[in-house]
Amino acid sequence: MLNKGDFHVHSNASDGKYSPTEIIILSKINGLDVIAIADHNTTSGISEAIEAGKKYDVSVIPAVELSTRFNNESVHLLGYFKNNMYQDDTFKEILHLIKLHRYKKAKKILENFINIEIKEGALSVLEGINLLKSFGASVVLAHPMRISNNNINQILKLPFDGIEAKYSNTNLRTTFYFITLALTRFSFYTAGSDFHSVKSKNSKHSFIGTVYLNNSEIEIFLNKSGAMILK
Repeated sequence: MLNKGDFHVHSNASDGKYSPTEIIILSKINGLDVIAIADHNTTSGISEAIEAGKKYDVSVIPAVELSTRFNNESVHLLGYFKNNMYQDDTFKEILHLIKLHRYKKAKKILENFINIEIKEGALSVLEGINLLKSFGASVVLAHPMRISNNNINQILKLPFDGIEAKYSNTNLRTTFYFITLALTRFSFYTAGSDFHSVKSKNSKHSFIGTVYLNNSEIEIFLNKSGAMILK
């Protein structure tokens, strides 16, 4: 039985301080029995996390945090994978190009999988959603409470599977609002500390396991998303 899960954690495969193995150890210490390593535009830390998870009895859901833009605002998408497509070479190449801001080349490859809305510049939110779904992920809008009022309502009309309703340093009223919205408009919600470092100076992030889903919430998330658990 899975009782406590943090589904938005960063390792040093992107901009976190700690290795995937260290993340697993910190998760165990803080009572987590399931996590998602969701690094920025890379899945390279997942394999190490899975191996460490076997050793320390922490389950891992393969995930990624994808960078997109909407009306010149940065919008992040969380993809939770239902299968091993996160290991696909083409997918990894696309992520690598996005990480390097080589969007034109990335979109050239993407044209084989999805409709491209904008030929130039970063991926649009819809392109990002379609990319992740094309490679076997359920797609969640990351930290909607950080998106501007000018854009959030339009973004929430896009075909997400769920939203990250429980998030680092968010008050109960806002959390309840997004939980209600998720259950009304989408299939599920997730929770994420957005952990990067023990000594993070970013007030948007919190310590691993501070924000989490409980047993019943995890069950709903897994059933609705189809996310794969590796242990």
